[in-house]
Amino acid sequence: MNPAGSVFLLFLVLGSWRRSSSKKKDLQSVCGRPKYSGRIVGGQDAVEGHWPWHVSLYFGQTYICGGSLISDRWILTAAHCLKRTWMPFLHYTVWLGTMKIDYLNSGVKHYVLRTIFHPQSQNTTADIALLKLIPRVTFTSFILPICLPNVTKQMTIPGSCWVTGWGQVHETEGTDYASTLQEAEILVIDRQTCEYLYNPLIAVAPELETIIKEDMICAGENHKRDSCKGDSGGPLSCHIDGVWTQIGLVSWGERCAKSLPGVYTNVTYYQKWIQATISRAEVWGPIIWTYLIYCSLLCCSLWLSWDPPVRLWA
Repeated sequence: MNPAGSVFLLFLVLGSWRRSSSKKKDLQSVCGRPKYSGRIVGGQDAVEGHWPWHVSLYFGQTYICGGSLISDRWILTAAHCLKRTWMPFLHYTVWLGTMKIDYLNSGVKHYVLRTIFHPQSQNTTADIALLKLIPRVTFTSFILPICLPNVTKQMTIPGSCWVTGWGQVHETEGTDYASTLQEAEILVIDRQTCEYLYNPLIAVAPELETIIKEDMICAGENHKRDSCKGDSGGPLSCHIDGVWTQIGLVSWGERCAKSLPGVYTNVTYYQKWIQATISRAEVWGPIIWTYLIYCSLLCCSLWLSWDPPVRLWA
């Protein structure tokens, strides 16, 4: 590569890095601050614009799960919602800015460029995954990211938070999903209490394996409000220090809104993994694409400049 080409390549890489840095600062000023305030099983129709980070995930034409927008390019969802595939853009799409899953014309569609599973997601823990979108998301009054927990600052989780989703509003098998986004305020339950509810024998036999792992949190109210089938991947949003912060995502449960609370993946527990994964992708992504573009341009240049030998007839 000649010196001019090296300088140009370096300029592109540094430019991409500077744009990523500035976007990170911008993200902190807009996340978790919906433009509209409004005031699931046992829930109610959500107010339009109240949860601008909640997205719907589709496999082909079929709605499969919820998710949350955490930046202008990344979606957080549950790992069990996804199938492992080399070309996710052929299968997965995400809709943003819409309240209804049966009327998507009001929303914005993005293709999923890449799916990233937590390395331990094939076990019984780490039910968490990241989706990288193409193209970047344009923020509006109805499309905004939610804040993630700050791992360097002690955070006090309020006694109740909000779960949102398009899942079943009744537990009965075969019940249709809600067409309008549902919202429900639910109690946050400490992990030890939740363990006793799911595993009452552990009180007398502490050697038993725990059911509620340290990467899980619980929330819900007996016979009242809960997440349900179809809500998986959606956020558990808490209003903390004046902004909305995602502390969990819908993972699993036993019988919706019955005697047991819903179980959520603890986003705070995985915040370092989320940050590290996105940082690696944002740093190496522009470098790899720049290299591929440079190689393509070089090949095209060589092909165009190639002067085939003239064959003379004897």
